[in-house]
Amino acid sequence: MIYNMLRTKYQQEKPDLIQDVISKGRLTAILSIKLQGVSKIADHYIYEVRFLDNGTEKTIPIIAYDVTQALAKLEPHLNIGIPSTTLKWMLGTERNIIGSNVNL
Repeated sequence: MIYNMLRTKYQQEKPDLIQDVISKGRLTAILSIKLQGVSKIADHYIYEVRFLDNGTEKTIPIIAYDVTQALAKLEPHLNIGIPSTTLKWMLGTERNIIGSNVNL
């Protein structure tokens, strides 16, 4: 059984939440991070990250060792206008992780 930790008065529907975040001047924000599965790469997991990037909602998979590494991989690609499909290929493809020399 999953318990919702937020009081009812703080829970918002997705469109309302996004609009409130934007109205407060935040065009870039993490909306949710969900563990989706285990990667074929040893000790790596697949995270689904939902976020606002310059006011545009995007959802991409990121293959990373943990949540901290997933966010570190995403950060350099924010606010520069990279389309979701490109980000999915860059951060959510196991081939790119294996061939990368970057150790975040």
